[in-house]
Amino acid sequence: MGVRRRTLLAAVGASAVAGCLEDDAAGDSDADGTDEPESPPFEVRTVDAPGSEAGATSVPGSEQVTFLNPTRTLCPTSEGLIETIGDARADLESRYDVGPDGDVRFVSLVDPRSGPDPTEDELADWWDEHDGEWTVGIDEDGTINDYYEVRGFPTVIALDADGEAHWRDTGGTGASNMIRGIERALEAESEAPDPEDAPDDANESEG
Repeated sequence: MGVRRRTLLAAVGASAVAGCLEDDAAGDSDADGTDEPESPPFEVRTVDAPGSEAGATSVPGSEQVTFLNPTRTLCPTSEGLIETIGDARADLESRYDVGPDGDVRFVSLVDPRSGPDPTEDELADWWDEHDGEWTVGIDEDGTINDYYEVRGFPTVIALDADGEAHWRDTGGTGASNMIRGIERALEAESEAPDPEDAPDDANESEG
């Protein structure tokens, strides 16, 4: 899984990035290779805002596709993309179960190490001002951005239930591209083997 993820990230990383670049100080916690990076699922602190409840959520979600949006307040490109993500979400709602417990869910998050570090109230106000209507949270130690090698904002990534990235874009894209990326992850998720269908090695070894 890790090889496929790295290959995908390397391919998109070579493209030009429009938007807000990540601060040099962020994303360097594993630069010396001494710390084994964490792996999904990750816990995200969520805030009370339109479409979002205070508490915590897991990225990725269990048995669902997560459309992840690492974003940044005071970044015009990030702010403008919220409307586009909303358009993609509205289109998908006519064909899929979209929501916190649905087949597809949307999660936007900010990384306090990179750019502004809003309080929960400030983030909620920013979310409301820009018409966000889904889960928004804080990647408090930047673990998620580090794992997915986010180097610019906004970034959007379509993840399956294992946290495998099947599509991503950095710097801004259209709703139709987002939808295709999400459907690619949905297709991969539907083809994933069910653990309950795995053979029982212990039983097979008997007799």
